[in-house]
Formats: sequence, C-alpha cells, structure tokens
Amino acid sequence: MALAVAKDLLEQGFTVEVLEGRDAFAGLEKQWNAALAKGPRDEPMLRHEWMKAWIENFAPGAPLRIFVARSAGHELQAAVPLVETKERNLDTCFVPMTTWATPCNDQSQRGGVLLGTRGLEALQAIWDKLVLTPGWDRLRLRELPDGGGEWTLRAIAEKAGYPCGLWVSLRSPYLPLPELPKPELVSAPPAVAAVGPVATAPAIAVDGAAGAGAAKKPPKPAKPPKAQPLPDRYAAVEANVDAKFRQNLRRRKRRLAEQGEVKYLVVDGKDAKKLDEALGDFFVLEASGWKGEGGSAIAQKPELVGFYTQLARDAAKRGALALGFLTLNGKPIAAHLTLVQAERSFLLKLGYDESFAEYSPGQQLVSEAIKNACQRGLREFDFLGPWMEWKADWETQVRTHQWLTIFRPTRAGVLVHEARFTVWPVAKSLVARARQFFAEWKSRRGNSNASAADSNAPVADSNAPVAGSKSPAADLPAAPPKSSTREASPS
Repeated sequence: MALAVAKDLLEQGFTVEVLEGRDAFAGLEKQWNAALAKGPRDEPMLRHEWMKAWIENFAPGAPLRIFVARSAGHELQAAVPLVETKERNLDTCFVPMTTWATPCNDQSQRGGVLLGTRGLEALQAIWDKLVLTPGWDRLRLRELPDGGGEWTLRAIAEKAGYPCGLWVSLRSPYLPLPELPKPELVSAPPAVAAVGPVATAPAIAVDGAAGAGAAKKPPKPAKPPKAQPLPDRYAAVEANVDAKFRQNLRRRKRRLAEQGEVKYLVVDGKDAKKLDEALGDFFVLEASGWKGEGGSAIAQKPELVGFYTQLARDAAKRGALALGFLTLNGKPIAAHLTLVQAERSFLLKLGYDESFAEYSPGQQLVSEAIKNACQRGLREFDFLGPWMEWKADWETQVRTHQWLTIFRPTRAGVLVHEARFTVWPVAKSLVARARQFFAEWKSRRGNSNASAADSNAPVADSNAPVAGSKSPAADLPAAPPKSSTREASPS
C-alpha cells in the first residue's frame, strides 16, 4: 500500500515528508511565509512567526510533527503542523486517545494550515501520508472559517471512511470597509474657437494702445486636469450605523474632550525600546478592569505575555503592527493591539480604563482604529473573536468558525465519534426540552394557585362603610400614581 501511495504522489507531482521537532519547523520560515503570500488565506495567524510563538508559549514540551508537501520544483505547497497530546477526559468520553492538533487555542481566534498556490491539491497528498503514519487516534483542526480551503480535508476523510465531527465555535464579526474609489479627473473647460478669419498683420500701436486692426492674443493653453479629493471612507462607515449609536458616540466624544486633550496615537514598533514600554502600558491597561478581576488578563499569565510580545515584535519588524492608544491629557485610557496584513486589519486585543466607562472609551478607540484602517486604504476591519453587542453596533457581518475532528475508523474512534457527535447532542437537546417543560409546568402551577387564592378571598364585610361614609383611611393622602414610562439612564 505504501508503494502505491508513493506512486500516486509522484503522479500528482508532490513529495511529502514528515519533519519532527522545533528546529526542523524553524528552518521552514522563509519558504513558509513565501508560500502563504501566494495562497488563498494570507492571514497573520497562519504566518510562521505566529505558529512559532504559539508553540513556544503554549506547547513548549509537546511532540511536534510537520507534514510538508512540495511540488516537483521543490516549492513548498502545503504544510500541516500537528502538536500531540494524550487525553482521557470528557471530550474523549474518558476513552484514552492520542490527538494530533493544529497549533491553535482560544488566543488564536482563527486557525488553519499553510496552503500555497497548489495547496488544495497538496492536501490530498498530505492526507495519504497521514493515513499511513501511526500514532494518532484523532486529528483536530480548530477555528476553521467557513469557506477555508482546509475543509477539503473533511471531504477527503469522509470519502475514505473516516468519521468527522463538527462543532460551531465562533461567529466572528467583521466589517467590510467602503471601496477605495479611483480619483476622478476633471478637465478645464475647452477654449472657445475664434469665429471668422484671424488677422495676421502686425499690431500697430496708437498712443500706446493697440490699434483697431491689432491681432487677437492666442488663447491660453488648457490647464491639466485636477484630481478630485477622495471621499471620506470613515464617514461612510459612520453613516451606515444606527443613528442612535452614531449620536451617542459623537456626544461621548464631545464630553470626553471637555475633560481635556484627547489624542489617538499609533505605535508602529520601529523603536524597540519604545515598543516594549508601550506593550507594558497596554498590558497594565488591559488588566485594569474585569479581565484582571477574573484572572484572564494577559499580564497575569506568563505564557500570554510571551505570546503577545513575540507577535508584536515580529509584526513591528515587517511594518504590520498597529498598537493604538486613546489618551486623555497624555494618560492612556484605552488601547488595542492590531496586526495589518493583506489589506486587512485584525483586532487581537482591546482594553480600557473602566473609570472612564461613562464616555465609552472602548468604542471611541474602535472608532479611531476603523478610521485609521480607512486612511491606510485597507478593505476590511476584522474584529475577530466571538460575536458581541459592541461589535454588532458597527453593522458588522459574521464569519462562522468550526472545529473539525477526524477520527481513525477504529473501534474506539467510532465509539467516541458516535458518543460525542450523535448521542451527546441528542441528550443535551432532550435535557434542555425537559428543563423547559418543567419551567412551564411550574409557571402554570403557580398561576393556578394564585387563581385559587383569589377565589377563596373573604366576601366583603356587610358592616363596611357604604359610599359617602367616611373611613379612617379616607383622611390619608392618596399615593402618587406610578409613571408608565421609565426615566432614561444616562448614556
């Protein structure tokens, strides 16, 4: 079988090798990024530097294998890095399993593999090699966006009889930016042509003035066309959002400006010392609010500090970093960490000083970041991460992400697949329905008890005062009527 697969690979024009360890992975950097730039998904989380930072900070001791496919000219066409973990938990239904997974976790926000110009064809070759390679019970590719080329693996695996499980993990908002129009050239009005014969005799001066038969001066040459100024792309973004949100944002900008000088600054990281200082300010600001209280802030975990510091430094070297700060009187009150690649802006992290919450510093910061993306001529602002209401305020679209898990068709693999992706969802649905039924039954029972209590209420006393008579309560002032409207909360 191995010889047959090798023959097929040669016929396809690919050679596949399995590299092991971090040193082997490090040697791929230049080829990796060159292939990525030519492929269908040129995104920062698929760059070699990103993968390297992830492996060094989140899986420093885990076994690493890289399945690499090259074309006949030895050009890198596809690569699938896989980190090994041995698991026996709820996710495996407590069956011992060895998982080979792409370097991806919640911090990645989007996953995938390297695909070059012939990446989709090369995935078949890599799959054939994976099938022959022992040591794994399931393959896991996290956070794959809908429409990504990696989904070819699912079709290949299912055709070969390998069970596949899907789980929707994220519905990630993104904002397509208005198209950058070409400048319109406006020509000067054409010169008026002379009517009738033009005198060619020389002009004769009479008392210092031209005579009646003097020749007319030739018309001035037309001025070159002028380029019209480009329309404000950010203004088009604002015009598309809800009117109330737009008004609130502008009002809060004015109110913050009343407190002092407000500036938006972007650190590009060209000065290494200033970059480290700015990252320190960003980490402190990001940990100042609920993230710090909940223990999820970057500054509270060394592996997160290492990961984001490496990402920022690597991006700064290639001019792809946008570390933005919103300052009030020179003090940072909000900050974002953004990477720019392939005409897109990727918002990785955002934080703000919650003592300024009444001014919505986070949304003011996003406003400036989107404006900056428009000025750079970018085509998309990607919020990344899960759907949140503050992201939806910008009238975003949604990009769905899913986990793809491929099981070997062994007895254990089929068992866990059926339990996780067939039995488990059905059981969860039944439990949810049972809870809903119980809640409705409890609500109906409460209503029936209330009705019974009303029917058992005592009949009016025959000695009660009749109309026109005065009771002791009649001397008490009436309670003020409750307003049917609620006072608007300050925005």
